[in-house]
Amino acid sequence: MKLDLTQRMALVGCLLPAMNTIDDDVFRLRSYIEARLAHGGSDLRLPPEPKLGEQMGMSRGRLRTVLQRLEDEGLIWRHVGKGTFIGPPVSTDVSNEASVISVDDLIEARLVLEPQLAAQAALHATPADLDAMDRCLSEMALPGPFMPWKRLDERLHRVIAEATHNALLLRMYDTLRAQVRLNLDARMEEVYGPTSGPRHETDLEHRLLVDAIRIHHAVKAEQLMRDHLRLVRTRLFGLR
Repeated sequence: MKLDLTQRMALVGCLLPAMNTIDDDVFRLRSYIEARLAHGGSDLRLPPEPKLGEQMGMSRGRLRTVLQRLEDEGLIWRHVGKGTFIGPPVSTDVSNEASVISVDDLIEARLVLEPQLAAQAALHATPADLDAMDRCLSEMALPGPFMPWKRLDERLHRVIAEATHNALLLRMYDTLRAQVRLNLDARMEEVYGPTSGPRHETDLEHRLLVDAIRIHHAVKAEQLMRDHLRLVRTRLFGLR
């Protein structure tokens, strides 16, 4: 008998030792989310907490702790009264605006905002921020399918925004990231999905960027982020 995704995850939860650490459970729920994304589909809402806890073999309290960890990572977001969703927050206004924002507008906005975020991250990043960036880089370097790599790419860029330690800048970044998801995801998969070549090139650019942040070189970090975004634009749409 072939089991569907939910049944397989529930079985894994039953077979795991009772003394899972919180990191174990974060990893399992992250893997569940990645599997949901890899299966495609437009429904980004997770099951209600009681059902999700049952599927994952977690208590309600443990599940809420794990969800908070993943929300802090930017992997999910929660809307009171509506549920928990995969990805960065997307408001109704943002969704409605997607049809009137061109790809050129979006890329230009990234080229304005994200290099400045990288510069601020170089000035304010803590050892914990740098550890989070290094974890993203290490996991992105592992061979595997496109979707987990893409989520790590999103996570790395958000960690850089978080490293500014400026709540307003982070909110601006999340708004921009929501538009990226709505406007560029399909093209990203077309270019980065079939082969790991473009991913490897992007990983190298990321590593140089993180190294500049590590030595607190704001000017270099700003320029490397700008160069990286321009190269991504070239990969996605050709020379412009």
